[in-house]
Amino acid sequence: MNSIYAGNKTATLVTYPEKNLRVQQSELYRVYLNDDTDNDVTIFKNVCNTYFKGMPGQRKNDDKPLTKFKGRSIHWGHFSFQGKVKVTVRVNKDIEGKKIKVYPSRHDIKVNKQDANCFSFMLDRPGQFSVEIGEDGYKEGLLIFADPMETDVPADLSKWKVIEKGDKTLLSTLSVKDSALYFKKGVHDIGVYKVPSNIKRIYLEGGAWVFGSFIMDGKACSNVKIYGRGVLSGARLHLRESHMVEAKNGADGIIVDGIVIADYSFFAVRLLGTDNEVAWTKIVGGWIYNCDGIAAYANSTIRNCFIWANDDNIKIYRDNIVVEDVVCWQLDNGAIFQLNWSNSVARNCRVSRVDIVRAEWDSDRPNNGILSCRNGGGADEGFVFEDVRTDTPVTHIFRLSPLGDKDQLIKNFLFKDWDVWVDVSKGKKNYMEGVKGQTPLSGLIFENFRVNGKVLTEKSMHEMLRWSILNCEKIDFR
Repeated sequence: MNSIYAGNKTATLVTYPEKNLRVQQSELYRVYLNDDTDNDVTIFKNVCNTYFKGMPGQRKNDDKPLTKFKGRSIHWGHFSFQGKVKVTVRVNKDIEGKKIKVYPSRHDIKVNKQDANCFSFMLDRPGQFSVEIGEDGYKEGLLIFADPMETDVPADLSKWKVIEKGDKTLLSTLSVKDSALYFKKGVHDIGVYKVPSNIKRIYLEGGAWVFGSFIMDGKACSNVKIYGRGVLSGARLHLRESHMVEAKNGADGIIVDGIVIADYSFFAVRLLGTDNEVAWTKIVGGWIYNCDGIAAYANSTIRNCFIWANDDNIKIYRDNIVVEDVVCWQLDNGAIFQLNWSNSVARNCRVSRVDIVRAEWDSDRPNNGILSCRNGGGADEGFVFEDVRTDTPVTHIFRLSPLGDKDQLIKNFLFKDWDVWVDVSKGKKNYMEGVKGQTPLSGLIFENFRVNGKVLTEKSMHEMLRWSILNCEKIDFR
């Protein structure tokens, strides 16, 4: 089944014509839908970068993650549907006797083993799912990105600049009258594309693979929508050559919706203006440090996203940010939620329904943890973190211990309905430490906060976890 585009109101399942794309595809997994072996989902493969001295864009610590994750890969595919869909996975090796899990565990997805190298499961809602086979299966894991059906596919292409095969030269010759770009299925190589102020819509058709990045720079570049079911890949950029989607210097009101951002080596989505929306965006395949996930500044929303990161997964640096229904995979560097690195001020932020598939920390250094505040010099007040879950054990939860001697306000935080598994045998601490001689941490409330299946209380907290608590007012347990 090929892509079904606008005009077909009865479609309930869409796959994309990607098999002929000359990009790396998986030799390990085959995935098809609803028992139709002609209805394959193309599975792509991202492999950890090979380290060598003198890599373009290299920084001094790159050898550490690239040595640690050497030989690792992640495989992924995407489709759109509504209703229910049966997903069948055929693995190109014997998996007899290995336990198969599909995360997030909150969905309680049952796996039906069919033979020695084949299994299936049902999905009844869109989402992002991690399939792991055996104890070390995550080291060559399979991600299934099951999107909702598109509702805003461009219909009248006479109003769009349709790009059959995009490159830097073609994009440099656009007319100032052009306001919308439509990338057709196929491979495009646009490099670091500084979006002109006249362009307000960028659509990536399902089956489009765009090498490059999109940069909105300046107030005139506000109100740009980047969307569709295509892929934006950083594989042909040098390390840290560009953030993948960036808005800066007053570019507000950016929407990123539905695309996959793959093979990145710098920030995936960095929206430094206000009033942004990031939805159904899937970020995968960054291995080095500085591979942050999403930052969207004041009055922004982040919903229904998958974020793989080897730096901070989500940065909450400004007021009135809402994060809902996200799935996170953290490598060994950075926090799931980072509050401050220098002088961030954020109030009235809410985080709900977060599933942490994995967090592969091997230390409790100051920028690691589900919630971290790396440095002082900012203020965070009036936060709610509710319904946060881990699918696999983490080493620790909190690293609220800002470094330096600058004051850091951390006040009125509610942690409600958490269900977290912690491997206490790793011996890592949880830190609640206000800056010495400055404002203490205050107004911290834990309500129905479960660790390893038990509710955390004032009486049990030191029995269940290791803590370092300094300059912190009494914690309220409910």
